[in-house]
Amino acid sequence: GTYDKKADFVIVITDEPERLVLRKKGKVKGIFWMNVGELAFEPVPTTFMVFSSKKLSEILDKQEQLKHDIGYFALSQKIKVEPEPQNKGYWIREFIRFKEKLRLYRQISDVVKVKETPKGCDFSLSLHWPYQAPPKTYKLTVFAVKDNKIIDKCSKDIKIEKVGLLKTISNLAFSNPAIYGIIAIIIAVVAGIGVGMIFGGGKGGH
Repeated sequence: GTYDKKADFVIVITDEPERLVLRKKGKVKGIFWMNVGELAFEPVPTTFMVFSSKKLSEILDKQEQLKHDIGYFALSQKIKVEPEPQNKGYWIREFIRFKEKLRLYRQISDVVKVKETPKGCDFSLSLHWPYQAPPKTYKLTVFAVKDNKIIDKCSKDIKIEKVGLLKTISNLAFSNPAIYGIIAIIIAVVAGIGVGMIFGGGKGGH
């Protein structure tokens, strides 16, 4: 993008917030790990990625983060947990950590590249889209930041969809599951025969 003033930038990619339920694991009778309860988190987006040109805390104060729903601080302040545990903050941090492991949540600084120009500045972001994020429409918002304040913003919907062979296979699985199942069985049989030939050396070994 191009901006007509010198500024830092924060780019947020997210989807509509919803209610997400996670199961708590615990030891039963001190021996077996089992589900011991559930915690519901809301409103939380399935995907929440925040990228900035500098460290978020250095360019944007917490009030501005909270006002514009930017970053983990703002997210954690608005999350409700049911049933509310005594150590709510701990479980919110664990929730964010869990989503980070799935690569659905990110908060990364120094990745939005800014180049000053005679008329202002250019900015850019390059990233690998996580395959864990489902194909759908996401909201991308660019915030221009100066003196710890948001001075401008622009939002746009971006549609993520499967392409090529992956799209064909996925569509086939939903539109014609019988044919998809037959193809899957044929592939499995051929793969099994191939593995047998490689490791069996043609002598019947397996």
